[in-house]
Amino acid sequence: MIPFSESHIARETAHRQQQMFAMFVGPGLHVTRNALAAASGIPASTLRDLAGGSAITVAQLMALRRFLPPEAINMITEPGGAHVIDTQADTACWDEVAADAAALLSDVMEAKRDGVVDHAEEARLRKRTRAFIAKNQHMAADG
Repeated sequence: MIPFSESHIARETAHRQQQMFAMFVGPGLHVTRNALAAASGIPASTLRDLAGGSAITVAQLMALRRFLPPEAINMITEPGGAHVIDTQADTACWDEVAADAAALLSDVMEAKRDGVVDHAEEARLRKRTRAFIAKNQHMAADG
């Protein structure tokens, strides 16, 4: 039997966690490490370890959830098939969902205009899609 720490899901979660920190935590990004440490109560040294792929606890993930956008947390939970849904979401705003969907569709069509979606376009589309899902998935709740 393969130890869990060597399993596909553990490796993929650690990889996604490293990507998430690189995309959202640091100078010029969503929040700096020191600001996130101060806000979340997680020491900056621990955040540095987490950014390197050290296993994150559920408590740490929930503390970070309060200060990072849903798409950031979803990057970590996606390998296990889970997504963050904001249980305090406002009432449905279908015009906003339609505008977000139209913007995403426009991005996809622009990337496909030359017939090939290159790796940079693929990464950008994945990021936009994650953001769209995270922002709008509450619309399907209670349905």
